[in-house]
Amino acid sequence: MAGHNRVPSEGIFGTLASWGGSALEYASTSINSLLGYEDLEIVNPDSTEAEQATEDAADQRQQEFTNYRDYIGMDITSLVALPVWIMMPFSMLQNISEIMEYTDRLEKAAKTEDPYERLAWVIGFTMGPFPGNERTWKPFNPILGETFELTMDNGLRFIAEQVSHHPPVGAAHAENKDWEYDMVSAPTTKFLGNSIDIYPIGRTRIRLKSTGEVFSLVPPNCKAHNVIVGRTWVDSAGDFTLLNATTGAKGSMYFTPCGWFGSGHHEISGHVTDEEGKKRIALVGKWNSYLDMQKCDEEGTPLPGAQLVRLWTCSDKPAEADKYGFSNFARMLMSGKGLNPLPSDSRRRPDRTALELGDHGQAGQHKYQLEEAQRAEKRERDKRGDKWSPRFFKRTPEKETFSNEFSDEQCPLWEFNGEYMKLEPRPAMPEGNCAGKDFYPWTYPELHKK
Repeated sequence: MAGHNRVPSEGIFGTLASWGGSALEYASTSINSLLGYEDLEIVNPDSTEAEQATEDAADQRQQEFTNYRDYIGMDITSLVALPVWIMMPFSMLQNISEIMEYTDRLEKAAKTEDPYERLAWVIGFTMGPFPGNERTWKPFNPILGETFELTMDNGLRFIAEQVSHHPPVGAAHAENKDWEYDMVSAPTTKFLGNSIDIYPIGRTRIRLKSTGEVFSLVPPNCKAHNVIVGRTWVDSAGDFTLLNATTGAKGSMYFTPCGWFGSGHHEISGHVTDEEGKKRIALVGKWNSYLDMQKCDEEGTPLPGAQLVRLWTCSDKPAEADKYGFSNFARMLMSGKGLNPLPSDSRRRPDRTALELGDHGQAGQHKYQLEEAQRAEKRERDKRGDKWSPRFFKRTPEKETFSNEFSDEQCPLWEFNGEYMKLEPRPAMPEGNCAGKDFYPWTYPELHKK
């Protein structure tokens, strides 16, 4: 995308706050393990979570800094392996699916006649992943070919797949009777010594079936502060844009950087503008709790008597919180009870399940075994001269990008191939639990015989 100077959820998640001896040991045996991407963990620098993480790891981080200083200025997304004790029992593909929590906002948009209010409701939908950004744990990096699927009562069907390992790229598609959703994520990072710039490069498109309009999302950048010295925290700040690529109308918001003593943290504001750039709707809120809209004049001032409309409200947290800070929706995504997903589904990962059960030793062992199996697959593929292909997505470099999007070189174009929707429904397992069982994203069965 020409002229796109800014390198822009759904990420490191504060993981480098805990660099230390264990991370170094993992790195020495598995240097190519990925750091992960999307929904960025944002920790309030005044929170007890951030304080505790810093107290636990500050000395080790400073001692080990010399081992990482050669990475200064580099993209470290694929360079450093990480231990399970800084992870949560969630795959990045499950993390990607969290945006599906508030699909009722899209259904509201599909039924809204005013085009600018319709755009605002789509923005309300896109706010869904941001509250989860405050979790201070890192998801597991998907194995090549790993998938995650989701169905919901409103007819939603969602599929995500890891389509590339180096560089790390994930793709997702979802749809129901009212809308379609497509996403590609290809993150990069830059290590700056005591901070890390996190660029969640991606392409997110939403199509409303009632109008045929296509919306394109570009989220703000993130920065991890004090990864070596001081209290580690991550801020999401900068420009958020949702372009109606069909009409040219646009929703723009500014995520205020966290200032001294937490001033401005979480605050967002902006406008929906029409095809000529005139302001039509004012937007205001906090990305971890709510977003409101109000009709305004061309200067952005709310019109007299204009109603304040709540576009999105973050759902209540569980009554009994867990150490990871999972929402009720995230807990549902993690559960394998009664489900019979594809063998490649994230719920089936043994390392993820062991961590969920609190067995860090088994989780680390399973994680290492999966990474070794993935390396064995690559060696065999290279030996045979085979080319790996995803099941549910295809490369489409010839496709056009919108004016606010990254080029194919910056973020590869992947398109849903429709094959997932052709799969026969698999019977549920009312008394069963697929979690941690029979995970199989592999291509060469002979390499994985027990």
